[in-house]
Amino acid sequence: MAHTTKAPCIEDAWQAHHQELCRFLLKYCGDRDAADELLQRVYAKALADRANFCQLATPKAWLFKVTKHQWIDEKRRAKTWVNADDLELPAETPSPSAIDSLADCIARALPHCPREDADILFECDLNGVKQTDYAQHNGLTLAATKARLRRARMRLRERLVEQCHYL
Repeated sequence: MAHTTKAPCIEDAWQAHHQELCRFLLKYCGDRDAADELLQRVYAKALADRANFCQLATPKAWLFKVTKHQWIDEKRRAKTWVNADDLELPAETPSPSAIDSLADCIARALPHCPREDADILFECDLNGVKQTDYAQHNGLTLAATKARLRRARMRLRERLVEQCHYL
């Protein structure tokens, strides 16, 4: 009887998460063939490390982590290098940078945001307070803090589009 390289734990995890992994890759690479090739590499890695894989408490997390790293590695491999001496660089212009312009717009928009949004955006995004520290200081769970910050960022983005015409 031939030795099989399949492991039931890998097969079960693969069946449960393959479509989700494929959608994840398609979102980033936009190419079905490239996504399938990357997924084959992920599957091969799982098989190569089957003893450890079968002991994982969360195989889905492992699969997504390896899938993400495979995609990043592929992007690095595909990078084409050019000789910097061959590049024609545009002349520098003294116009204000987009970052400065965006920073000015944020400074003008923040006071018009709801107090709760302005507070979390100011603390976490501008002052660099860790979300865990913000949650603890404000009597929130980390999940609630993350959700509140995400919603505040979405509302700020809408405000920036409206007020400063940023997309």
